[in-house]
Amino acid sequence: MSSAVQPARGLAGYAGFRAVIKAVGTGPRGSRDLRFEEARDAIAALLAGEVSGPQAGAFLVGMRVKGETAEELAGAAQALRDRALALHDDAGPPAPPLVVSAGAFDGVAEAPSLSLAAAACAVAAGVRVAVACGGRLGPKHGVTPADVLGALGGPARPRPEDSEAMLARCGLAVVHAGEALPGWDALAAVRDEVGLRGPVHSAEKLVDWFGARRFVVGHTHGGFAAKLLGALDRLGADRAVALRGVEGSDVLRPGRPVAVGTDGALELPERLGLHLRGDPDPELAAALTRAVLAGDEHGAARWAVVLSAAVRLVAGGVTPDPATAVGRCAAVLDEGRATAVLDGLVG
Repeated sequence: MSSAVQPARGLAGYAGFRAVIKAVGTGPRGSRDLRFEEARDAIAALLAGEVSGPQAGAFLVGMRVKGETAEELAGAAQALRDRALALHDDAGPPAPPLVVSAGAFDGVAEAPSLSLAAAACAVAAGVRVAVACGGRLGPKHGVTPADVLGALGGPARPRPEDSEAMLARCGLAVVHAGEALPGWDALAAVRDEVGLRGPVHSAEKLVDWFGARRFVVGHTHGGFAAKLLGALDRLGADRAVALRGVEGSDVLRPGRPVAVGTDGALELPERLGLHLRGDPDPELAAALTRAVLAGDEHGAARWAVVLSAAVRLVAGGVTPDPATAVGRCAAVLDEGRATAVLDGLVG
């Protein structure tokens, strides 16, 4: 690790990664927040396999108990960005703006995954989208966008070249961290053993795939919006929206949508009492995705997709007005224009 952690009072005997653990894991009176460089180097060491299993677990639990700052999330995300494979976007101007969209990598377990439906609708309405996800991950082990892609007939674990080809074909790509971020799978196994969410669960949503500078990030708890947006600002993002998604996904709750952008809270129409629930089975989610995009679905799923796609337009800078974006995305579904995007994604 290139940035040495400064020993806390009485901790001069601790060195290497033990000093990092001690810095974050000594309780309310003794712990301290890591600097950007320290958080970056700690996560880099985890990804490189330079840390023992017990040390990795101790660090992740310590960070969970202490709580992450925006600075720490930015540092952790920088480590992931540094490790990620470069994905090439050959579109060039005047291509539509590219937005990275990511929700909780542990997926959804009590509702259908509609991330791909929202992304396809947004692409048909005027942006390009890279959906970031990984393989099945704890603590939830829910259905991911990659699972739905597989059920649609595409690759369930797209390789980097698959992701590049998708973006070139239709303006929508699915990026699988297990393929495009060396060390992610091994660290995911450690995180599963720990069984708690930690800094990587948030930081992995902030990777700038294809060099993107615009983001939509899902989260569960309201306090995380400021942290995620602060981390992205620290990393140089142009625009970002943090939304309270269904089970922390990047799909808005249809009845009471809550999203905060770079310029403040987004005013989105509410339909109180409307809930997105149902069997999360990937095959059912794939069928629902097709139905929504074809204009054959008019319930909670359609409204969740319209709202979520609209947020991607705002993040992409296509329109600053959420109401205009909502109308634009609803028209896309009414006219069935997003089905061609989905067909291009599957290939």
